[in-house]
Amino acid sequence: MSNKKLSITSANSRIARNSLFMSVRMVFVLGLTLYTTRVVLSILGIEDYGIYNVVCGFVSMFAFLNVSMSNGIQRFYNYELGKNGVQGANKVYNTSLLIQLIITMIIVLFTESVGVWYLHNKMVIPENRMMSAEYILQFSILSFVFVIMQAPYTAAVMAHEKMDFYAVISVADAVLRFVIVFIVPYCYSDNLFIYGLLISTISIFDFLVYFIYCKKHFEEIRLVRSFDKEFFSSMVGFSGWNVFGSFAGIMREQGVNLILNLFFGPVVNAARAVAYQVNGGLQSFVTNITIPVRPQVIQSYAVGDIDRTMKLTYTISKFSCFFLFVVSLPIILEIDYILKIWIGGNVPEHTAAFVVIVVIQSFFNNLNAAVSGVVHASGRMKLYQLSGCCVNLLTLPVAYILLLFVPNAELALSVVLFFTILVQVVALFVMKTIVEYKFIDYLEIVILPIIEVVLIGSIIPFVIHYNMPSSFARLLVVSSLSLIITVCVIYTVGCNQVEKAMIKKMAGSLTMKFRNKYE
Repeated sequence: MSNKKLSITSANSRIARNSLFMSVRMVFVLGLTLYTTRVVLSILGIEDYGIYNVVCGFVSMFAFLNVSMSNGIQRFYNYELGKNGVQGANKVYNTSLLIQLIITMIIVLFTESVGVWYLHNKMVIPENRMMSAEYILQFSILSFVFVIMQAPYTAAVMAHEKMDFYAVISVADAVLRFVIVFIVPYCYSDNLFIYGLLISTISIFDFLVYFIYCKKHFEEIRLVRSFDKEFFSSMVGFSGWNVFGSFAGIMREQGVNLILNLFFGPVVNAARAVAYQVNGGLQSFVTNITIPVRPQVIQSYAVGDIDRTMKLTYTISKFSCFFLFVVSLPIILEIDYILKIWIGGNVPEHTAAFVVIVVIQSFFNNLNAAVSGVVHASGRMKLYQLSGCCVNLLTLPVAYILLLFVPNAELALSVVLFFTILVQVVALFVMKTIVEYKFIDYLEIVILPIIEVVLIGSIIPFVIHYNMPSSFARLLVVSSLSLIITVCVIYTVGCNQVEKAMIKKMAGSLTMKFRNKYE
């Protein structure tokens, strides 16, 4: 076997191993997160929960600078490790620290000025909750400072593919968030204030753990008193166009949140927050394959292996949607009953419809995420980000104008869905200017199998849902059959011969290890 084949085999093994770590992480994080949301909603109440999310969402809206640079840091780490090793990675680390410090100062100044003004003059918040909202704003800013400064260390962990550490810290973060919701009621103070304070301490904890781990395990994590102006300009230049895409994405999501607050008040913000909480839990399944694969997409491109780059891109695109379909089908069918047993009598109005719309939107976001991996690997950001920015920013005026004539909350999220689909179409045309591929190949390898799996896999679960009365028994039957049927359909209809052979090989390897362990 050639060195290249051995290298690819080793890389595929790392993907499988890292996917396993991410799967274990997902099980714990998803369960804890969903239950935590129910308890938080109960402790804070619908109004305070809506206030918390709209205020924190406002701070997150100004995070586009950090998101852009974090993506850039991740890309440069992967690229430099693949091409120049530790020396190149050290240059990325030192340059990224400087960049993140600059971003921190910009965001703090902006949120402390514009954020405070908007809170008092534009947000729809009851007068007796304004002081608590002010504290939440400050706690959100504090938390965000540590999130910004954590980016170089998170990028280092991802570049070295240390998914076991990432999984452990993710679980620890979820456990801490779970624990604090039981501490809040016993603090004999404003529950919203205490909750915001404790959440900010978790951000500090996460930063410190990442810093200590990276300092101990990665040789490149050391400060060097030198400034490479050309490299600094290269990183900033790469992220300059990336800013447009991140800005548009944040403005679209949080801008819609503010528009909903303007038209309908904080209760609808609470419904949207719950919907995104559900979707976030579902997306955690998808990250099991996207996070481990993305570094290898960039490293394959860095060494000129375009064929492997595109094969990995097609795989990410298809299987991220497959994973999402497996976990989302029973959720979509049984959303009303699930919300009832999960949240109880505190389900905000519009939540069920919001969940369905947001989950459908995630399918197209996953397709776009795979395309963005190729664009980031190439470093040719201008056309991709500029076109995506223009399409995304159209969401806000269109949603606002439509709500003026048709005051329907679901309509705003449907507008977001429409423009998400349009962004993916534009992105496919942009990717063709970076790498040579055929649209018909993308349709046959990615889109057609997804459509076939969704249509065939939905029939029996839908028929059972439609004919059985709503109950816990129906939830179990629909969920169980959905899992069995969708997995079988994905293997028989969605996978090609190469993918089937790889699945058989991985299953055989896991079976052999299990037997050897217990014999």
